[in-house]
Amino acid sequence: MSFDKHTQILSPEQPFEEILELVQPMITFILLKCHIYKDFEYYRHIAAIAVWKAYENANPSKGKFSAYIYTTVKGEILKELTKERRFQDNVSLISDDTLNFIICREEQINRLEDHLLVEKIMSHLKEEERMILQLYYLDGYRYEEIAKVLQISVAAVKKRRTRLMNKLRSHLCQ
Repeated sequence: MSFDKHTQILSPEQPFEEILELVQPMITFILLKCHIYKDFEYYRHIAAIAVWKAYENANPSKGKFSAYIYTTVKGEILKELTKERRFQDNVSLISDDTLNFIICREEQINRLEDHLLVEKIMSHLKEEERMILQLYYLDGYRYEEIAKVLQISVAAVKKRRTRLMNKLRSHLCQ
């Protein structure tokens, strides 16, 4: 495949966007030549960054700009493929059943820890404070409704909830 009709007009003096548009067929050719058939957009993005690097570092006295773009793009894609292959080699594959078991256990442990934390905090609260927490956060009551249940003013409910939140924050930060 030849890129002569596209590469003859490339020069570092052109706007980057124009160059990037003109080298799209070249990028596609490189991706196919490197046997990239999945994550195509990801590698196209890597290629666009490589075009930017070539654009920034271009030196017209060192040869054709199009050839420099080609080698830079291909080099960056090969470098990324190498990184991906090394990562795949270093990561041991875990079966789905094992992974699901680990995730399930972590969730159980987190729920247990959360439950213990809530129990510890709740043990430090007065009955009325627990009632405000339950009505406001669990039952979804508004201040006016809580005021009726507790037979206090709306302002008192707001003030007590504010104090309660400060108290909870201090217990959580311990």
